[in-house]
This record gives sequence, structure tokens and C-alpha cells, in this order.
Amino acid sequence: MRFSSEDLLALGKTALATAGEEEAEIFLRASRRGIARFAVSELGQHMILDEPYAAVRVAKGARVAETGTSRLDRDSLVQAIREAAKAALVVPETEGFAGFAANDEPTFDSPPRFAKATADADSEARVDRLVPVMRAIERAGLVSAGALETRVTHLAVATTRGLSRAHTSTLANFKVWALETPGAGGAAGYGAHAHRDVAALDVEHETERAIRFCDMGKDPASLDAGTYDVVMEPPAVAELLEWLSSIAFAAPELEQGTSPLAGRIGVRITGESVTIVEDPLDPGDLGLAAPFDREGVWRRRVPLIERGIARAVLFDRIHAARMNAASTGSALAPDPSGGSGVGACALHLEGGLADGVDELIAGVDRGVYVCRLHYVNGLLEPRRAVMTGLTRDGCFLIEKGRITRPVGNLRFTDSFLDGLARSDGMTRTQVAVPTWWSDAGASVVPAVRMRGFRFNGKSQEQPRPNSRY
Repeated sequence: MRFSSEDLLALGKTALATAGEEEAEIFLRASRRGIARFAVSELGQHMILDEPYAAVRVAKGARVAETGTSRLDRDSLVQAIREAAKAALVVPETEGFAGFAANDEPTFDSPPRFAKATADADSEARVDRLVPVMRAIERAGLVSAGALETRVTHLAVATTRGLSRAHTSTLANFKVWALETPGAGGAAGYGAHAHRDVAALDVEHETERAIRFCDMGKDPASLDAGTYDVVMEPPAVAELLEWLSSIAFAAPELEQGTSPLAGRIGVRITGESVTIVEDPLDPGDLGLAAPFDREGVWRRRVPLIERGIARAVLFDRIHAARMNAASTGSALAPDPSGGSGVGACALHLEGGLADGVDELIAGVDRGVYVCRLHYVNGLLEPRRAVMTGLTRDGCFLIEKGRITRPVGNLRFTDSFLDGLARSDGMTRTQVAVPTWWSDAGASVVPAVRMRGFRFNGKSQEQPRPNSRY
């Protein structure tokens, strides 16, 4: 079934009125995703996915219960509300709960988040963008893989206290790999671009980048474990910033004392060049987040770390009441797996003065250039933001200010906050990397140069594959 955001809002209000609960809230989301995937240089999947979901909360005094459903019709929503009402009779009280948001909750201007070209994109339009990508990679003698997704998301929030919100956004997300071999092993180059407007995707540039880094990455040598200066591309930086967000910037972690910011608000915790801001209302091309959270509270710009000094964390309504603060509109949207909570949706690591990545590389006598990371674990020492993980899709030795040869993937273990404290260069240009945990948000980051980054696993030489596709 197709919905508009106004349809969802009307449906939610009707369900609340029919159920008749005195204190209730309903959050509704309906996404339509069109996806074209290609692998081993062939188009393999064309999908249209409708993803409906609703989460309802009912309160009996300070006892709050939540349930969800993927059936967006009045009867199913009423049933979900009544199930939550039954559960609310027996769950423990929630400290700080003083009712759901009301109709006096402030509303501000909504930033641009919709592009008609993305909403109108069909299967043929997606394939038309991908065919030149596959042909370019094939001409380079490489194997292609990747995807182009276009998404329209409708959101609505309503409460029995009269609050009502509705919003529609679009997202176009392109990813491409150029591979030396269709099987395991071999070099890989990666490119990606996300934008609300599918017509604005720079598919050609990202494809050329993937080809170039795959060619550069052939026949990697081994590199010993040790401490190296490192230049990280935005996708790698975004991976670490996402982990930092999950352990550092939300009120629950501050309350529990596990956040690196706990007991350190107003204290320097990283380098003076580092400013991290939650900026969900960014009106520019890098802004992707919805303007309000799952509680219907309008989001706001929040400086989290300012010139290295811890300044603030993010709040939902309940934690704000418990900690004598105001909600920052940071209640995360629930999902069918039951995940929700408090957190960022639009982190911005402010850029520096470097004109580009080449300028960062030029300042390294001997170090490592990292394109991406994976298998990152940021829970080793949350108070210090110690993380571990592996490089992927391009890792290179830098010697005397230039990339000289590829090296096998390396394992790192270091504190991201300490690494940022040792940073002496960032690019002016920032890139929006969509968050994996949210269908409406991105981390906006520059490329970063960090001194003395610790790699604790020796990379292995990889024999060049004998087979060619």
C-alpha cells in the first residue's frame, strides 16, 4: 500500500482516537526502496521494497510500554495500542517520564530533504545509470559490483496531547567496487556517493576512483605492525565517528558514566583542531536527516566537542527530565528489531585547511593511506574511545609525500580521540556518508591526517590471482 506522510498522520490520529487511551504516542514510517544491484559485471537484482512500520507507546502514569507492527491499517494500529496499554499496567515506572510531547512543542522551518527526480526514479532509470558504470570497469579489465538505491520515506508522529508531525524525504545512494578478480583475493577499489537527488550523484567520478584504486592495489606487499602516520579517506573516518557516536554522545552513556564525556564537560578530551557538531538541520547538499525525532521534538544543532573541549551530549525527553536538561530532538526512530534509544543522526566533523587528500599525503614522510575500514569494534575501552578494526578496499604505503605501493590489510588498535588529538590536517571538503543504523541521516566528514596511529597486526602479502575474469 502506498502512503503519503499526511496519509500516515491521519491514520495515526484515527488509531489514537479509536483506541481511546489517555496517554499514547504513535510513530509511523513508510519507505519505498528501489534497488538495482550488479555483481560479477552483471545486473543481478531489481527490487522494489515497501517497508511499513509503526511503533506505539502507551503510558499508565509513569509506566510506559511500547510495541510495534508492520501492518499500517487502523485495526492493526488500534490492536498494537491496546497491547501496549496492557503491558503498561505491569512494567516498571520510567524515571523522568512526564507525558508525551504536546501540541505546544515548537516547530521550525523544515530543511530541504526531497527531490522529485529521486521519488520518480524507476527501474529503467536506475539501470540507465549503472550500465555505463559496468562498461567502464569492464573496459579497464576489471570486475564490477555495486548498487544504486533510490528511496522515498514518509514519517508521521502523533500523540494524544495533540502533537502532530509529518515529513517526506528522499535518498539516492550509489556504491561501486572495481575488483581484480570475481572470487576471493585480489585488489579492490571502492566509490560511493549519496544525495537526496539521484540526478546529482557523481557516478562517473566514483567509478573512475574505484578503477584507479583497484589498479593501484594490485600485488600488495607486507608491512610490519607499528606506529605510522595515517591519512584516512572520509569513509574510514565516518566508520570511526559512528562508533564514537554510539559510545560518547548520548545521554544514557553519560548517565551511566561510560561515555568519554562523562565528568568531563568543559574539559579538553582531544585536539584543539577537532570540532564535532550534531547538525540535523543542515540546509545544504550534505543534509539528509529528518527535522524531528520519533517523539515529534524538533531537532537542533548541538556542539558536542568544540575545539577539543567536551561541550554537550544528546537528549530525548525522558533523559532530559532526569538530568535537568532540554531534549535535543535525539530520540532515535525504532525499527522492527526493537532497536531505539538516544543518539545522533547527523554528526559533522568540521573540516580543516587542506585543499585535498594529496596535500595531506604530501605532509607524510612514511605512513599509511587508508581508504575504508571494516569489522570495527569500538567497545574495547569506551572511556578512552579505544577501537580496533581492519583496513579494506585499498591500503597503501606513503613514502616522502607520495603513495608508493600497496600493502596488505592491517589491523589497528588505537584511541580515536587520541588519534584526533594527534591530527594536524583535514580537508576543507566534507563528504556525507549515510549512517547504517538510520534511514534518515549521515555522518559528514573530511579526510584526516593523524600522526602515530597504531597498527598492531602485520599485513600479509597476497599472491596475485592466477585467474582473470
